[in-house]
Amino acid sequence: MAETPPKGRPRLTEDDLKARIKAYCKAYGTGTNDKGLPEFPAGQRETPQHREWISLYKLWNRLGRRKRGQCERCSEPVAASSIFCEAHRDESSSSDDTFSLEERRELLAVQKGLCPICAQKVDLLESAAHRDGDGLARGLLHPSCSRLAVQIQKLGREGVERLSGYLWSRPRKARG
Repeated sequence: MAETPPKGRPRLTEDDLKARIKAYCKAYGTGTNDKGLPEFPAGQRETPQHREWISLYKLWNRLGRRKRGQCERCSEPVAASSIFCEAHRDESSSSDDTFSLEERRELLAVQKGLCPICAQKVDLLESAAHRDGDGLARGLLHPSCSRLAVQIQKLGREGVERLSGYLWSRPRKARG
C-alpha cells in the first residue's frame, strides 16, 4: 500500500478566526473589544479560558501580519517574493531564498514533507530554500541542514571524502 505524503495543517482564514471568536464569546459569555478580540480574561490566568484566549490572540496576530505584509517572525515588512523580512530571510538560509510560498509548497510536496539531508519532517515556514550552483530550486531544508549543505558545497567531493574518512575511520590510540 502506497503511503500518502504527510499533510500540513491548513492555514486558518479570517472566517475561521471569526467563527472561533464567536464560539469563545458564546462559551464564556463575553463580548469583543474594538479590535474584534474577546475581552482579556483578567484573573483567569492558566485556566482553559486563558489558554483559549491566548490561542485566539496568536491567530489574530498571525493573520494580521499577513494582511499588513509583515514578516512571519517579526514586525518588519516582508522582502520581495518571501514570507520573511530581509534579516529572517538571510537567517533562514545561507543560499538565495526567494522562493514564493507556492514554490515552497510545490517543493515540499515533491520532497514528501521531508528534508533531503536528514530525512526528518521539515516545516514549510521554518525551512530554508536551497538552490544549486545554477540557481535552480533544489529543495527545502532545515536551516541547520542548509548551512551544512552550503559548507559541503564549498568543500567539494574531495572534502566530503576527507570528512567521511575523518568521521568514520578507526580512532587512533593516544600514545602514552
